[in-house]
Amino acid sequence: MTYEEITDRLKTAIKDQLGFPVFLLPQTATNNTAHIDLQFQDCTLNGEDSVQLYFIAEYVTDGTHKQWLTKTIRLRQKLHAAEEDHIPVPVDNNGSELRSYWESLGGPRWVYPTEDESSMPARYVMQYRVTLSIPSRLLEE
Repeated sequence: MTYEEITDRLKTAIKDQLGFPVFLLPQTATNNTAHIDLQFQDCTLNGEDSVQLYFIAEYVTDGTHKQWLTKTIRLRQKLHAAEEDHIPVPVDNNGSELRSYWESLGGPRWVYPTEDESSMPARYVMQYRVTLSIPSRLLEE
């Protein structure tokens, strides 16, 4: 399995289990629907038999109406559940999986557009660090 395949499977797991579209940055255009921006941060060796990958995942959404607020709260609750446990990342058809652990990097924040952009809407952003431990036996060089 390559790192590209692992990243694709992480994106699929987030989409399937949390219901968010996922974009791997920085190669994507902006999107104003609720989504996860996923950005590779680092990798480390975890002993002799595994590698840990680290990503920054940002939950991003914007809008201006009650339905948007309701959806934002509902999706945020799913992320609380991910923090309390993990999101399984299937790696084969035999039921084997990796575990992605989500850690909040502080409270949510509002990001307001610059003067060059429109004045509305502001974006709601919540940032996480996602850790994925991969046994070396799964990796291809």
